[in-house]
Order: sequence, then C-alpha cells, then structure tokens
Amino acid sequence: MISERKARIGGIRALLRCFRVGILAVAALTALWQRHRVYRSVRETHPPDEAPLPASIPHVSIVLPVRNEERMIHTCITSLLAQDYPDFDLTIIDDGSTDATPRLLAEWARHDGRIRVQRIERLPGGWAGKAYALHTGVMHTKGEWLLFTDADTCHSPQTLRLMVGHALRHRDDLLTMRTNLMTMSGSAMPLLMPTSDILLAGRVIPAEVSDPAYPLAFAFGQYILLRREAYLTTSGYAADGMRSTFIDDLALAEQFKGSGLHIEVVNGRGLVENRQWTTWKSARQGWVKSTHGVFLRMNIPLAGLPAAVALIAYGLGPSCMLVYALHEKKMWRISTLLAGITLAAQIDAKRCVDREYELALPWSLMAPAGWVACGLLILDVTRLLLTRRGADWKGRRSPR
Repeated sequence: MISERKARIGGIRALLRCFRVGILAVAALTALWQRHRVYRSVRETHPPDEAPLPASIPHVSIVLPVRNEERMIHTCITSLLAQDYPDFDLTIIDDGSTDATPRLLAEWARHDGRIRVQRIERLPGGWAGKAYALHTGVMHTKGEWLLFTDADTCHSPQTLRLMVGHALRHRDDLLTMRTNLMTMSGSAMPLLMPTSDILLAGRVIPAEVSDPAYPLAFAFGQYILLRREAYLTTSGYAADGMRSTFIDDLALAEQFKGSGLHIEVVNGRGLVENRQWTTWKSARQGWVKSTHGVFLRMNIPLAGLPAAVALIAYGLGPSCMLVYALHEKKMWRISTLLAGITLAAQIDAKRCVDREYELALPWSLMAPAGWVACGLLILDVTRLLLTRRGADWKGRRSPR
C-alpha cells in the first residue's frame, strides 16, 4: 500500500517536472523568436531616401488634431511652420479644448496665413475624438497629400521634404515613421516602450507591412503621410467600423492595406521627436487605451485574462527558476538551462530596442519587469472589458 502511494506520488512529481520543462521550453522558444523578430525589425527600418522632388511638387495639407495641449502646442507649431518643403498649409482641429489652447491657436492664426483653425464644439455620436478631428481636417483641406501628426511632436525642418520625396519615389499611398522620444526619464518609458516594440515586432515588421500578401499592417500616429485620393477612396475614418476607433493609426493602416494600397514604414529617428508617457499615470492611460482598442478591434475581449497571466508568468517564471536552482544548487538541469536561455533572449531582445532609444544596459537587464508590467496593465484592460467600461483618454471614454 505504501509502495503504491509512493509510486503515485513519484508519478505525479515526474509529470509536474515534465510539465515545468514543457512550459520553460515554450518560453525559451518564444523568447528566441521574439529576439529574431526584433533584430529583423530594426534591420528593416531604414531612413527615408534623399529623393529629389519633382518639378511640380504636390501641395501638402498638414492636419493637426489638438485637445488641451497648451504645454506642447508652441513647440509643435513652430517646428511645422519651419519645414523647408515649399508648398504646404497647416490646419489645426481644436477638439473641444478647455485650457489655454484656443487662445494660443487664435494668436498663431493671426500671425501666419498658412494656419487655419477649426474648432469642434460637440463630438457627434458614434465618433471617437481623434478620428473625428482627423476626418474633419481632411474635409477642410485640399492638399494632394495629407500629413496627420500629433501635438506632442517636434519636427526637424527637412522632415516633410524627405518624406514626400520618399513617398513619391516608392509610390506609397501611406508612409509612416518611427520617431524619437523627447524623454525616457522615470521608469515607465524605459520599461514599457521597448517591451511594446517587442510585442509589435511579434505582430508585424516593416517588410511585412509593405508586403501585400501579409494581412497585417501598422502605422505610427505621430506621423502618417498619405494620399488624399487614397483616403477618400477608402472613406477613411468615415467608413463603417472606423468612426469609433481609439487605435486610429493601426485601423487606418489596415484599412489601406485591405484596400490594396501600398504602405511603408521608415526610421524617422532624428527627424521627429515626440513626448508621451512621462509618468506611470500617463503610461497606464496610453497603454490601456491602445490595448483596449486592439482587443475590441480583434473581437477577443476575453483574451485579456490568459494573456495577462501568460505575460506575468513569462516575466517572473525564468528568473524565479534560476534563483531557485542557484539556491538549491541544481544548476545542471534541463529546466535551469531553458530558464537561462529564456532570460538571456529576453534581455538581448530588449537590448536591441534599448540601443535605438539610447538606454543604458541596466534597463535591458530589467526585461522581465517589463513583461510583468505589461501583464498587469492587461489585467486592468480585462477589468474594463469584463465590467463593460471603456478606457479613458483625454476626458473621453472609448467604446465598450
């Protein structure tokens, strides 16, 4: 009887060891795959070409949606008006700002004839604020090309000229760029932004964005240059399923690609800087808003809970396994080897991204903490989805 019980216990322990090794093997393969994708993504993201402009250059209408941006609006407008591209105008859509933004915009419009300001007093039903502001901007401009950008950006003078030249040479319908971040201070940005880039690389990389056979796409909302004709052909944000989106950049890119239009991503670091997620509060709001929108768009609201648990385990599991093995002096085991491979690949993948952001090596060693932080944020998203509450962003609530 005792021997049977010992045999059963031994069998259960063996099964648990096999399960642990299996989980760690999956984690190691995942980490190695992520590392591969991140390195590919960095290699494939090239700066825009130095292409000469044609004799007859297209007029570009810059559409800048703003909402309570009194702190950043001066820097952004100054940099946009300093573009050395010879033919553009700037239309600013004030999305119901309640701070000093309307007064500042009125002063700018009085001093520069290239600026037009359109104010939205009331958001129509069924629309998200930024989507409606961008669509309103399109309807109030006439440029052959459109530039969608954000108020928390600062543009180098040559940016628009380089981007238009590149788009014309490559016959792009939509051209977007990765940007520099003005600040990586605090702990939110150095942890979350590189981890977000790793997640994005797992979903789609630049070559796949441009590949018509690959179904997924992406764009960076800080800078989207697009043909007006392409926007109107697809109906843009006025199309079904687009009006209420809080992930306007991703939604527009996938709408264009689904319509057979050509999209490209370039490396705009050194051309455009943007300032976001300066505190954990703003990081949480931005990350939760975007992730909430992705889950709704993919129609997988219940996927949040297993995804959150998986990310937390992915961050904590390998490190805890190595600490345990070191404490128990069980370093020469397959589970320890797999945990070490996972941790090393996690750190190396983050290091690849951290170099792009000029982050020091200690931040790369914090890779597991980045995965745990993302898992906790997805738990927050899951709470909002299960309680049928939308994510809050700039005083607006996303669809439920």
